[in-house]
Amino acid sequence: MMNDAQLKRQKMLGIALAVSQVIAIFMVPLAGAQALPPLLPEVIKTTEQIGRQTERLIRDQRRHNEELEQRLATPIQVVELLTDSAVRTLRDNVGNALLTEVTQANDDIVIAQEWLIAANAEVYAALIALGADLVSDKQLGSLGLRVIRFRVPQHLDSAAQLKYYLPDSGHASLSRHFVYQSQTAPADGNGPVLEQNQACASRLKIGMVDTQIMTEHGAFAHQPIVQRSFIDSRLQQPKAHGTAVAGLMVGRDDGFTSLIPNATVYNGAIFHRHDALQQGAALISLLEALNWLAEHDLKVINMSLTGPHSPLLATAVSHLASQDIVLVAAAGNQGPAAPALFPAAYPEVIAVSASDGHGAIYRWANQGDHIDFTSLGVRVVTARRDGKIGVESGTSMAAPVVAAVAACWLTEQPQATLADVREFLEGIAEDVGQPGHDRVFGHGLLPAKTALLD
Repeated sequence: MMNDAQLKRQKMLGIALAVSQVIAIFMVPLAGAQALPPLLPEVIKTTEQIGRQTERLIRDQRRHNEELEQRLATPIQVVELLTDSAVRTLRDNVGNALLTEVTQANDDIVIAQEWLIAANAEVYAALIALGADLVSDKQLGSLGLRVIRFRVPQHLDSAAQLKYYLPDSGHASLSRHFVYQSQTAPADGNGPVLEQNQACASRLKIGMVDTQIMTEHGAFAHQPIVQRSFIDSRLQQPKAHGTAVAGLMVGRDDGFTSLIPNATVYNGAIFHRHDALQQGAALISLLEALNWLAEHDLKVINMSLTGPHSPLLATAVSHLASQDIVLVAAAGNQGPAAPALFPAAYPEVIAVSASDGHGAIYRWANQGDHIDFTSLGVRVVTARRDGKIGVESGTSMAAPVVAAVAACWLTEQPQATLADVREFLEGIAEDVGQPGHDRVFGHGLLPAKTALLD
């Protein structure tokens, strides 16, 4: 917004423009020997018009500035302030606070007072005018997004407040900075320990978004793993979950068989450590990891994580699906009465639930119309963070089965579309539960090994 000095300078520019036009009029060359008619009245008229236009522009600008100042000084009613919520502050090794997570009343976890939005010139200017702290500005070309991460004072920390000040062009993409969670659980019960079947021996590439993988584990001694971290290096990075998922896909050990032992895994490590059992992944890290994986021309990406809907994540998923990239996600371990979780609940994503060795549904698995398939995910053997081989349960252990089967088939059908992959998977699934698609098993049980993949 312009101060008084700037307004005065604008008025002087207007007067200078008027004078230049007067000079231009008098500099018109003579036509032969005839004299021009008197021009002074026209000059005066033109100068007056320009002066009035300049004054009107100055008045309009001053009124706009006053209105904006008034709106900023009088915030509307706040409806989403994070009060009476669980707060967790993550610190570095010497005790400095790095970020604060808040668990809201609906159990969504967010980074306090942080938001993400798709960038454009209008949005950028509005954030500057608001005095928002612009944390980062990321160009994510493979997702069709440019994302601004910003921080606001508490009185502006609500969607209603921010949309009041931001241009309409930014409303649809505005998102809290959500934190997503991994989807494994302690080994369920005392049933038999189960082993996955090999899906194929093909040399292929597959992507995953997870915690770091413990690449020094013996199960990965001869496995090609490409890994990149997308979190602040000062945060502690867990390894248990990603190690278990990667172990199921490519681990080599006498104690178990992996799904695609000759594959190269590309892992986007996005999780930071909460405690010995829990970890979280920020939305911006998830988006950056998906963008990186898409840049490496990976046709299948496994996401064993869940969290809230974000319009930015929905846009990213839709953009990847439009390129026929197969996204497979764990349905979640919040139980049959829990609401649908994302990214599994997006229609472009293949949502996977978990079953035990008898084909019974995992008792903690999420259910709903969005479930696509169910695979073995209870008490399965895989690599562990302690360097040993152990047992894991959860929809996180089931999702890699579907991802591996899809990746194997695509080696034989490289031109297949996402719709083709879905049709293939539905054709090999064993229909269990209610006939046809149902809320518990989806289209049915999907074994890792079928006659079509022998």
